[in-house]
Parts: sequence; C-alpha cells; structure tokens
Amino acid sequence: MSEEGIKSFIVKKILQMFNAKLAYYLKKMDANCICTFNEYFEESIIDDKGKECSYFNFSGAERKNIDLACLFAFMDIRRLQGNVSFNFSIYDELFDSSLDEKGVELVINILKERVEKFNECAMVISHRKESIKAATGDIIFLEKSNGITKKVDYIEYKADT
Repeated sequence: MSEEGIKSFIVKKILQMFNAKLAYYLKKMDANCICTFNEYFEESIIDDKGKECSYFNFSGAERKNIDLACLFAFMDIRRLQGNVSFNFSIYDELFDSSLDEKGVELVINILKERVEKFNECAMVISHRKESIKAATGDIIFLEKSNGITKKVDYIEYKADT
C-alpha cells in the first residue's frame, strides 16, 4: 500500500465512525436532516424530504443542530482515538442563540447523557435567565462593572435586573 492508500484507509475508517456519531446526535436533537462527510471532508446534507441541500438552506436553529451534532461527534472521536482523557467541557452561550425551548431541552439531555455515560463535567455559560431551570449543579452569577467581572449573589443579581 502507498502512503496515500494508508491515509485514505484510516480516514475512511474514522469517517464511518464519525458519520455514525453525527447521525446519532442529529437524531437525538430531532434534526430534520442527515449529514455525512466524505474523505475530503465535504458535507452532504439530505433534508427530511430526501433532497440534498446546502447548509445555508436551513434556519439558524437547524444549522445549530448540525453544528452541535458535529461538535459532540468530534468530542466522541477525540475520546476514542486519543490517549489523553478530558472530562471537563465549557460551553459559552450554548443556549443563547438559535435554540428554542425544545432545542435547549434536547441539548441538555445530550449533556446529561454525556455526564452519566462518560463521567464528563459540563459548565454552561449563559445570559438567558431561563437557563437557570436547566442547571443540575451549582449556579454562579457574575456581573461586569467598569471592566471588572465579579461573582455576585443571586439575590443581588435579581435586584439589579
């Protein structure tokens, strides 16, 4: 086998696993499409009517589903392929754009599954007050004033809003 043949063989094996993980997460988020990547990492997205579409044909929430499914699939591949284990993830403003209430709930379910299945710890940074309902652990409130961010008590936080 040539060097290119070996690379292609390895990439195809990893891509099969990646595409399976991607399909799993898209299904968990009730996405209305199937997304796969080829060995050149070109995407093919098939909508719920069986028609191939561009990523940009989808709404912001639908694109967010695809993005998050890719993120979780890459995290799984990294965990399976690497010798280094990471169990702490920080998601900045994960719920603050594009996702509706149902979408937030579905992503929370995936995060909870990852916590239980892989013993991961997830920290979600959010500016949406309704995100408090999703918290299963400690909640930390931060406030920025004059360029300095400080931890504030929840009561103090509520009084200022």
